[in-house]
Amino acid sequence: MPSQLSVYCIAAGAGIASMAMNFWLPLLPLYMQELGAGNQSSALFWTAIANIALGLARIVSGPLWGMVSDRIGRKPMFVRTLFCAAATIVIVAAAQAPWQVALAFIVQGLLSGFIPAATALMSVSVPEERMSASLSLVTGGQYLGTTLGPALGAALVVFFGFRGSMLVGAALPIVAALLVLTMVPRDAVTPRAPRAAGPRARTSPMAMVRTLPVQFYVAVFLFFLLFAMNQLVRLLTPLALQDIVGRSSVAAVSGLAFSISGAAAVLGIVFIGQRYVRPGRLKLTLIVGTIVAAAATAALAFAHVVPVFIALFTVFSLVLAMMIPATNTLIATNVSRERRGTGFGVASSAQAMALMVGPITAAAFGGALSLGFLVGGALFVGIAVLVFFSVREPRPFGGVVEAEAEAAS
Repeated sequence: MPSQLSVYCIAAGAGIASMAMNFWLPLLPLYMQELGAGNQSSALFWTAIANIALGLARIVSGPLWGMVSDRIGRKPMFVRTLFCAAATIVIVAAAQAPWQVALAFIVQGLLSGFIPAATALMSVSVPEERMSASLSLVTGGQYLGTTLGPALGAALVVFFGFRGSMLVGAALPIVAALLVLTMVPRDAVTPRAPRAAGPRARTSPMAMVRTLPVQFYVAVFLFFLLFAMNQLVRLLTPLALQDIVGRSSVAAVSGLAFSISGAAAVLGIVFIGQRYVRPGRLKLTLIVGTIVAAAATAALAFAHVVPVFIALFTVFSLVLAMMIPATNTLIATNVSRERRGTGFGVASSAQAMALMVGPITAAAFGGALSLGFLVGGALFVGIAVLVFFSVREPRPFGGVVEAEAEAAS
Protein backbone atom coordinates (compact mmCIF):
# COMPACT_ATOMS: atom_id res chain seq x y z
CA MET A 1 0.00 0.00 0.00
CA PRO A 2 1.46 3.40 -0.96
CA SER A 3 2.63 5.80 1.72
CA GLN A 4 0.74 8.99 2.49
CA LEU A 5 3.49 10.87 0.60
CA SER A 6 2.71 8.99 -2.60
CA VAL A 7 -1.00 9.72 -2.12
CA TYR A 8 -0.17 13.42 -1.94
CA CYS A 9 1.99 13.05 -5.06
CA ILE A 10 -0.97 11.68 -7.04
CA ALA A 11 -3.04 14.68 -5.98
CA ALA A 12 -0.11 17.02 -6.71
CA GLY A 13 0.28 15.55 -10.20
CA ALA A 14 -3.38 16.20 -10.92
CA GLY A 15 -3.08 19.71 -9.49
CA ILE A 16 0.03 20.65 -11.46
CA ALA A 17 -1.50 19.46 -14.73
CA SER A 18 -4.76 21.26 -13.94
CA MET A 19 -2.81 24.46 -13.32
CA ALA A 20 -1.11 24.11 -16.70
CA MET A 21 -4.43 23.66 -18.51
CA ASN A 22 -5.98 26.56 -16.65
CA PHE A 23 -3.28 28.93 -17.82
CA TRP A 24 -5.43 29.22 -20.94
CA LEU A 25 -8.65 27.15 -20.86
CA PRO A 26 -10.78 29.71 -18.95
CA LEU A 27 -9.74 32.33 -21.52
CA LEU A 28 -10.31 30.07 -24.54
CA PRO A 29 -13.18 32.19 -25.97
CA LEU A 30 -10.88 35.22 -25.85
CA TYR A 31 -8.08 33.24 -27.55
CA MET A 32 -10.53 32.22 -30.25
CA GLN A 33 -11.24 35.90 -30.86
CA GLU A 34 -7.51 36.56 -31.22
CA LEU A 35 -7.28 33.75 -33.79
CA GLY A 36 -9.98 35.40 -35.89
CA ALA A 37 -13.27 34.13 -34.45
CA GLY A 38 -14.70 37.67 -34.34
CA ASN A 39 -17.54 38.48 -31.94
CA GLN A 40 -18.61 36.74 -28.72
CA SER A 41 -21.09 34.39 -30.39
CA SER A 42 -18.50 33.28 -32.94
CA ALA A 43 -15.90 32.76 -30.22
CA LEU A 44 -18.31 30.59 -28.24
CA PHE A 45 -19.22 28.69 -31.42
CA TRP A 46 -15.58 27.75 -32.08
CA THR A 47 -15.07 26.93 -28.40
CA ALA A 48 -18.05 24.59 -28.68
CA ILE A 49 -16.64 22.99 -31.86
CA ALA A 50 -13.30 22.35 -30.15
CA ASN A 51 -14.97 20.79 -27.13
CA ILE A 52 -17.25 18.68 -29.33
CA ALA A 53 -14.16 17.34 -31.09
CA LEU A 54 -12.56 16.56 -27.71
CA GLY A 55 -15.74 14.97 -26.42
CA LEU A 56 -16.29 12.69 -29.41
CA ALA A 57 -12.70 11.47 -29.21
CA ARG A 58 -12.88 10.83 -25.46
CA ILE A 59 -16.24 9.07 -25.65
CA VAL A 60 -14.52 6.45 -27.76
CA SER A 61 -11.17 6.35 -25.99
CA GLY A 62 -12.21 6.68 -22.31
CA PRO A 63 -13.63 3.18 -21.67
CA LEU A 64 -10.91 1.58 -23.80
CA TRP A 65 -8.08 3.26 -21.86
CA GLY A 66 -9.91 2.37 -18.63
CA MET A 67 -9.93 -1.33 -19.49
CA VAL A 68 -6.26 -1.15 -20.52
CA SER A 69 -5.45 0.39 -17.13
CA ASP A 70 -7.17 -2.50 -15.34
CA ARG A 71 -4.84 -4.86 -17.18
CA ILE A 72 -1.46 -3.08 -17.08
CA GLY A 73 -1.91 -0.66 -14.17
CA ARG A 74 -3.42 2.76 -13.46
CA LYS A 75 -0.06 4.44 -12.81
CA PRO A 76 1.23 3.98 -16.41
CA MET A 77 -2.06 5.35 -17.72
CA PHE A 78 -1.85 8.42 -15.47
CA VAL A 79 1.72 9.14 -16.58
CA ARG A 80 0.73 8.71 -20.24
CA THR A 81 -2.10 11.23 -19.92
CA LEU A 82 0.24 13.81 -18.39
CA PHE A 83 2.75 13.62 -21.24
CA CYS A 84 -0.08 13.80 -23.78
CA ALA A 85 -1.52 16.88 -22.03
CA ALA A 86 1.81 18.66 -22.57
CA ALA A 87 1.71 17.78 -26.27
CA THR A 88 -1.83 19.13 -26.57
CA ILE A 89 -0.89 22.51 -25.08
CA VAL A 90 1.98 22.88 -27.56
CA ILE A 91 -0.37 22.19 -30.49
CA VAL A 92 -2.87 24.77 -29.22
CA ALA A 93 -0.09 27.34 -28.84
CA ALA A 94 0.97 26.75 -32.46
CA ALA A 95 -2.56 27.18 -33.84
CA GLN A 96 -3.14 29.90 -36.41
CA ALA A 97 -6.91 29.52 -36.75
CA PRO A 98 -9.79 28.30 -34.55
CA TRP A 99 -10.17 25.04 -36.48
CA GLN A 100 -6.60 24.09 -35.57
CA VAL A 101 -7.50 24.38 -31.88
CA ALA A 102 -10.23 21.84 -32.58
CA LEU A 103 -7.57 19.47 -33.97
CA ALA A 104 -5.55 19.85 -30.80
CA PHE A 105 -8.62 19.01 -28.75
CA ILE A 106 -9.05 15.80 -30.76
CA VAL A 107 -5.53 14.78 -29.70
CA GLN A 108 -6.44 15.65 -26.10
CA GLY A 109 -9.60 13.55 -26.31
CA LEU A 110 -7.90 10.50 -27.77
CA LEU A 111 -4.80 10.42 -25.59
CA SER A 112 -5.21 12.47 -22.42
CA GLY A 113 -7.73 12.86 -19.57
CA PHE A 114 -5.52 13.02 -16.49
CA ILE A 115 -8.17 13.66 -13.81
CA PRO A 116 -10.10 10.38 -14.40
CA ALA A 117 -6.74 8.59 -14.58
CA ALA A 118 -5.61 10.14 -11.28
CA THR A 119 -8.95 9.30 -9.67
CA ALA A 120 -8.76 5.67 -10.78
CA LEU A 121 -5.18 5.38 -9.47
CA MET A 122 -6.10 6.95 -6.14
CA SER A 123 -9.17 4.71 -5.71
CA VAL A 124 -7.02 1.56 -5.80
CA SER A 125 -4.08 3.03 -3.87
CA VAL A 126 -5.77 3.48 -0.48
CA PRO A 127 -7.96 1.33 1.79
CA GLU A 128 -11.69 1.58 1.18
CA GLU A 129 -12.26 3.47 4.44
CA ARG A 130 -9.86 6.22 3.26
CA MET A 131 -11.11 6.38 -0.31
CA SER A 132 -13.57 9.27 0.00
CA ALA A 133 -11.06 11.51 1.78
CA SER A 134 -8.32 10.55 -0.68
CA LEU A 135 -10.51 11.26 -3.71
CA SER A 136 -11.19 14.67 -2.17
CA LEU A 137 -7.43 15.26 -2.32
CA VAL A 138 -7.51 14.73 -6.09
CA THR A 139 -10.35 17.22 -6.39
CA GLY A 140 -8.53 19.57 -4.04
CA GLY A 141 -5.41 19.36 -6.21
CA GLN A 142 -7.50 19.96 -9.30
CA TYR A 143 -9.13 23.04 -7.80
CA LEU A 144 -5.82 24.33 -6.49
CA GLY A 145 -4.63 24.14 -10.08
CA THR A 146 -7.70 26.01 -11.28
CA THR A 147 -7.00 28.60 -8.56
CA LEU A 148 -3.39 29.29 -9.43
CA GLY A 149 -3.64 28.63 -13.16
CA PRO A 150 -5.91 31.52 -14.22
CA ALA A 151 -4.00 34.08 -12.13
CA LEU A 152 -0.58 32.95 -13.39
CA GLY A 153 -1.91 32.49 -16.91
CA ALA A 154 -3.52 35.93 -16.98
CA ALA A 155 -0.26 37.51 -15.78
CA LEU A 156 1.71 35.65 -18.45
CA VAL A 157 -0.84 36.67 -21.10
CA VAL A 158 -0.35 40.33 -20.17
CA PHE A 159 3.45 40.09 -20.66
CA PHE A 160 3.88 37.32 -23.26
CA GLY A 161 0.48 36.87 -24.92
CA PHE A 162 -1.64 33.73 -25.10
CA ARG A 163 1.01 31.63 -26.88
CA GLY A 164 3.75 32.43 -24.40
CA SER A 165 1.48 31.54 -21.50
CA MET A 166 0.66 28.19 -23.12
CA LEU A 167 4.27 27.27 -23.80
CA VAL A 168 5.17 27.86 -20.16
CA GLY A 169 2.19 25.73 -19.15
CA ALA A 170 3.23 22.88 -21.45
CA ALA A 171 6.25 22.13 -19.26
CA LEU A 172 4.19 21.58 -16.12
CA PRO A 173 2.48 18.25 -17.01
CA ILE A 174 5.95 16.86 -17.78
CA VAL A 175 7.05 17.87 -14.28
CA ALA A 176 3.92 16.17 -12.87
CA ALA A 177 4.64 12.99 -14.84
CA LEU A 178 8.20 12.80 -13.53
CA LEU A 179 6.92 13.34 -9.97
CA VAL A 180 4.47 10.44 -10.27
CA LEU A 181 7.07 8.19 -11.95
CA THR A 182 9.57 8.65 -9.14
CA MET A 183 7.37 8.93 -6.04
CA VAL A 184 4.30 6.72 -6.62
CA PRO A 185 4.63 2.91 -6.53
CA ARG A 186 2.99 0.93 -9.27
CA ASP A 187 -0.48 -0.30 -8.38
CA ALA A 188 -1.23 -4.00 -8.20
CA VAL A 189 -3.15 -5.56 -11.07
CA THR A 190 -5.31 -8.61 -10.45
CA PRO A 191 -4.94 -11.10 -13.34
CA ARG A 192 -8.25 -12.09 -14.85
CA ALA A 193 -9.04 -15.75 -15.18
CA PRO A 194 -9.24 -16.83 -18.85
CA ARG A 195 -12.77 -17.17 -20.12
CA ALA A 196 -13.96 -19.95 -22.30
CA ALA A 197 -14.72 -18.97 -25.87
CA GLY A 198 -18.33 -19.07 -26.91
CA PRO A 199 -21.48 -17.00 -27.26
CA ARG A 200 -21.70 -16.32 -23.49
CA ALA A 201 -18.12 -15.06 -23.14
CA ARG A 202 -18.03 -11.42 -22.03
CA THR A 203 -14.75 -10.22 -23.47
CA SER A 204 -15.81 -7.31 -25.69
CA PRO A 205 -15.59 -3.77 -24.29
CA MET A 206 -19.34 -3.18 -24.55
CA ALA A 207 -20.12 -6.50 -22.88
CA MET A 208 -17.85 -5.59 -19.96
CA VAL A 209 -19.44 -2.14 -19.62
CA ARG A 210 -22.95 -3.67 -19.57
CA THR A 211 -22.07 -5.76 -16.51
CA LEU A 212 -21.78 -2.67 -14.30
CA PRO A 213 -24.73 -2.09 -11.91
CA VAL A 214 -27.55 0.44 -12.32
CA GLN A 215 -26.45 2.68 -9.43
CA PHE A 216 -23.07 3.04 -11.12
CA TYR A 217 -24.75 4.56 -14.15
CA VAL A 218 -26.87 6.84 -11.96
CA ALA A 219 -23.64 8.15 -10.42
CA VAL A 220 -22.03 8.56 -13.85
CA PHE A 221 -25.08 10.48 -15.11
CA LEU A 222 -24.82 12.87 -12.15
CA PHE A 223 -21.10 13.23 -12.89
CA PHE A 224 -22.02 14.20 -16.46
CA LEU A 225 -24.64 16.72 -15.37
CA LEU A 226 -22.35 18.45 -12.87
CA PHE A 227 -19.52 18.79 -15.38
CA ALA A 228 -21.87 20.07 -18.09
CA MET A 229 -23.26 22.72 -15.74
CA ASN A 230 -19.76 23.67 -14.63
CA GLN A 231 -18.76 24.12 -18.28
CA LEU A 232 -21.82 26.27 -18.97
CA VAL A 233 -21.21 28.68 -16.08
CA ARG A 234 -17.42 28.88 -16.51
CA LEU A 235 -17.67 29.64 -20.23
CA LEU A 236 -20.30 32.34 -19.73
CA THR A 237 -18.29 33.95 -16.91
CA PRO A 238 -15.47 35.69 -18.88
CA LEU A 239 -17.98 37.03 -21.40
CA ALA A 240 -20.28 38.32 -18.64
CA LEU A 241 -17.29 40.00 -17.01
CA GLN A 242 -16.35 41.48 -20.38
CA ASP A 243 -19.77 43.14 -20.48
CA ILE A 244 -19.06 44.65 -17.05
CA VAL A 245 -15.43 45.84 -17.39
CA GLY A 246 -14.77 45.95 -21.13
CA ARG A 247 -12.52 43.92 -23.39
CA SER A 248 -9.23 45.56 -22.39
CA SER A 249 -9.46 44.47 -18.73
CA VAL A 250 -11.36 41.21 -18.99
CA ALA A 251 -8.33 38.86 -18.95
CA ALA A 252 -7.07 40.20 -15.62
CA VAL A 253 -10.55 40.35 -14.02
CA SER A 254 -11.40 36.85 -15.25
CA GLY A 255 -8.14 35.52 -13.82
CA LEU A 256 -9.01 37.13 -10.49
CA ALA A 257 -12.51 35.61 -10.52
CA PHE A 258 -11.28 32.09 -11.26
CA SER A 259 -8.48 32.38 -8.70
CA ILE A 260 -10.67 33.59 -5.82
CA SER A 261 -13.35 31.00 -6.56
CA GLY A 262 -10.74 28.26 -6.83
CA ALA A 263 -9.18 29.23 -3.50
CA ALA A 264 -12.58 29.03 -1.82
CA ALA A 265 -13.16 25.63 -3.38
CA VAL A 266 -9.83 24.28 -2.10
CA LEU A 267 -10.51 25.56 1.42
CA GLY A 268 -13.97 24.01 1.31
CA ILE A 269 -12.55 20.63 0.32
CA VAL A 270 -9.80 20.75 2.96
CA PHE A 271 -11.92 21.92 5.90
CA ILE A 272 -15.35 20.52 5.04
CA GLY A 273 -15.03 17.84 2.37
CA GLN A 274 -12.33 15.86 4.18
CA ARG A 275 -14.47 15.68 7.32
CA TYR A 276 -18.03 15.56 6.01
CA VAL A 277 -18.27 14.16 2.47
CA ARG A 278 -18.22 10.39 2.93
CA PRO A 279 -20.53 7.39 2.47
CA GLY A 280 -23.62 7.97 4.59
CA ARG A 281 -23.73 11.68 3.69
CA LEU A 282 -23.21 11.66 -0.07
CA LYS A 283 -26.86 12.00 -1.07
CA LEU A 284 -27.46 14.89 1.35
CA THR A 285 -24.28 16.59 0.11
CA LEU A 286 -25.50 16.41 -3.47
CA ILE A 287 -29.01 17.68 -2.68
CA VAL A 288 -27.81 20.65 -0.61
CA GLY A 289 -25.05 21.40 -3.11
CA THR A 290 -27.33 21.47 -6.15
CA ILE A 291 -29.86 23.73 -4.39
CA VAL A 292 -27.16 26.22 -3.38
CA ALA A 293 -25.66 26.05 -6.90
CA ALA A 294 -29.10 26.76 -8.36
CA ALA A 295 -29.47 29.92 -6.28
CA ALA A 296 -25.94 31.18 -7.02
CA THR A 297 -26.18 30.49 -10.77
CA ALA A 298 -29.53 32.25 -11.16
CA ALA A 299 -28.29 35.23 -9.13
CA LEU A 300 -25.37 35.70 -11.57
CA ALA A 301 -27.94 36.96 -14.08
CA PHE A 302 -28.49 40.02 -11.88
CA ALA A 303 -24.86 40.69 -10.90
CA HIS A 304 -23.70 43.82 -12.72
CA VAL A 305 -20.71 44.79 -10.57
CA VAL A 306 -17.48 42.82 -10.34
CA PRO A 307 -17.37 42.14 -6.54
CA VAL A 308 -20.93 40.75 -6.47
CA PHE A 309 -20.34 38.63 -9.57
CA ILE A 310 -17.11 37.17 -8.16
CA ALA A 311 -18.76 36.46 -4.80
CA LEU A 312 -21.60 34.51 -6.44
CA PHE A 313 -19.22 32.69 -8.76
CA THR A 314 -17.15 31.74 -5.70
CA VAL A 315 -20.19 30.20 -4.00
CA PHE A 316 -20.95 28.28 -7.18
CA SER A 317 -17.37 26.96 -7.43
CA LEU A 318 -17.33 25.98 -3.75
CA VAL A 319 -20.42 23.78 -3.91
CA LEU A 320 -19.33 22.23 -7.23
CA ALA A 321 -16.02 21.31 -5.62
CA MET A 322 -17.89 19.63 -2.77
CA MET A 323 -20.07 17.59 -5.13
CA ILE A 324 -17.39 16.17 -7.44
CA PRO A 325 -15.72 13.98 -4.73
CA ALA A 326 -19.19 12.81 -3.70
CA THR A 327 -20.00 11.63 -7.23
CA ASN A 328 -16.52 10.07 -7.60
CA THR A 329 -17.11 8.12 -4.38
CA LEU A 330 -20.51 6.96 -5.66
CA ILE A 331 -18.85 5.76 -8.86
CA ALA A 332 -16.04 3.95 -7.02
CA THR A 333 -18.27 2.26 -4.44
CA ASN A 334 -20.53 0.88 -7.17
CA VAL A 335 -17.81 -1.00 -9.04
CA SER A 336 -15.42 -3.68 -7.79
CA ARG A 337 -11.87 -2.60 -6.93
CA GLU A 338 -10.16 -4.44 -9.78
CA ARG A 339 -12.48 -2.77 -12.30
CA ARG A 340 -12.04 0.83 -11.10
CA GLY A 341 -10.09 1.70 -14.26
CA THR A 342 -13.03 0.59 -16.40
CA GLY A 343 -15.47 2.46 -14.15
CA PHE A 344 -13.59 5.75 -14.33
CA GLY A 345 -13.01 5.19 -18.04
CA VAL A 346 -16.78 5.24 -18.48
CA ALA A 347 -16.90 8.34 -16.26
CA SER A 348 -14.29 9.92 -18.54
CA SER A 349 -16.62 9.39 -21.50
CA ALA A 350 -19.44 11.00 -19.52
CA GLN A 351 -17.17 13.94 -18.77
CA ALA A 352 -16.40 14.15 -22.48
CA MET A 353 -20.10 14.37 -23.28
CA ALA A 354 -20.35 17.17 -20.73
CA LEU A 355 -17.49 18.97 -22.47
CA MET A 356 -19.65 18.95 -25.59
CA VAL A 357 -23.02 19.74 -24.06
CA GLY A 358 -21.77 22.56 -21.82
CA PRO A 359 -20.15 24.65 -24.59
CA ILE A 360 -23.03 24.01 -26.99
CA THR A 361 -25.44 25.30 -24.36
CA ALA A 362 -23.16 28.27 -23.66
CA ALA A 363 -23.01 29.08 -27.37
CA ALA A 364 -26.81 29.04 -27.51
CA PHE A 365 -26.86 31.78 -24.87
CA GLY A 366 -24.00 33.79 -26.39
CA GLY A 367 -26.34 36.70 -27.13
CA ALA A 368 -28.32 36.40 -23.89
CA LEU A 369 -25.94 35.66 -21.03
CA SER A 370 -28.42 36.51 -18.27
CA LEU A 371 -30.94 34.03 -19.67
CA GLY A 372 -28.19 31.40 -19.71
CA PHE A 373 -27.57 31.86 -15.99
CA LEU A 374 -31.30 31.68 -15.22
CA VAL A 375 -31.71 28.46 -17.21
CA GLY A 376 -28.65 27.05 -15.45
CA GLY A 377 -30.25 27.72 -12.07
CA ALA A 378 -33.42 25.92 -13.14
CA LEU A 379 -31.40 22.93 -14.35
CA PHE A 380 -29.68 22.63 -10.98
CA VAL A 381 -33.10 22.40 -9.32
CA GLY A 382 -33.88 19.52 -11.67
CA ILE A 383 -30.64 17.78 -10.69
CA ALA A 384 -31.57 18.09 -6.99
CA VAL A 385 -34.89 16.35 -7.70
CA LEU A 386 -33.09 13.61 -9.63
CA VAL A 387 -30.70 12.99 -6.73
CA PHE A 388 -33.55 12.81 -4.22
CA PHE A 389 -35.45 10.13 -6.14
CA SER A 390 -32.64 8.15 -7.83
CA VAL A 391 -29.51 7.97 -5.68
CA ARG A 392 -29.09 5.12 -3.21
CA GLU A 393 -26.65 5.92 -0.38
CA PRO A 394 -23.72 3.46 -0.26
CA ARG A 395 -22.82 1.77 3.00
CA PRO A 396 -19.84 3.28 4.82
CA PHE A 397 -16.57 1.76 3.58
CA GLY A 398 -18.27 -0.25 0.84
CA GLY A 399 -20.70 -0.05 -2.03
CA VAL A 400 -24.38 -0.86 -1.80
CA VAL A 401 -24.00 -2.96 -4.91
CA GLU A 402 -20.40 -4.10 -4.55
CA ALA A 403 -21.42 -7.74 -4.29
CA GLU A 404 -23.59 -7.30 -7.37
CA ALA A 405 -20.66 -5.75 -9.24
CA GLU A 406 -18.38 -8.60 -8.21
CA ALA A 407 -20.89 -11.18 -9.34
CA ALA A 408 -21.45 -9.43 -12.67
CA SER A 409 -17.74 -9.27 -13.42
